[in-house]
Amino acid sequence: MKLYMEMNIREKYNLEKTADYLLFQPLKPLQLLSQWFLAGIFVCGILLPFFRVYLNDVWFYSLYVLCGYGIVHSLYDIFIRAKIKYTFDLRENSVYRESPLSAKKKILKLDEAVIFVSSEMGSWHYSIGARKSQFIKSYILSENFSSGKKSDRNQAAYENHILAEIKKMTDSVQTV
Repeated sequence: MKLYMEMNIREKYNLEKTADYLLFQPLKPLQLLSQWFLAGIFVCGILLPFFRVYLNDVWFYSLYVLCGYGIVHSLYDIFIRAKIKYTFDLRENSVYRESPLSAKKKILKLDEAVIFVSSEMGSWHYSIGARKSQFIKSYILSENFSSGKKSDRNQAAYENHILAEIKKMTDSVQTV
């Protein structure tokens, strides 16, 4: 069971781990949700003309504008946001961020990294930032968690397989 859970985590976050580095995509689980959301928007866009009789022009075109916004936002989540990668490199004492729009960029030193919880609108996620400026500039380090059994399982798996590795790396750098 534990081996299955670890393989599931590896696939879910594209986790690559060696003794010297940890690489993963924290928002990759968002990709599947955004694909379903995009499919729902297309269905709504196709069905909307059938309700034209019941809607005035303002509502009809406003709903199409909202569908357009939803499409753009979903495509951004699928092709850009879900593909953001973080690399924790023990040899270089650095944390790198890579996205489809930018090359691999050093965002902070591993020994200055602080992991904390950020919350917004009923859900929360882990973030990372530099020790003295983590509330000014921070980066999302996990998917959103909320209340519920499934979210609790996802949170526990994330904490046991990814967050524990990150903390182990930051602790080993700070003691050296």
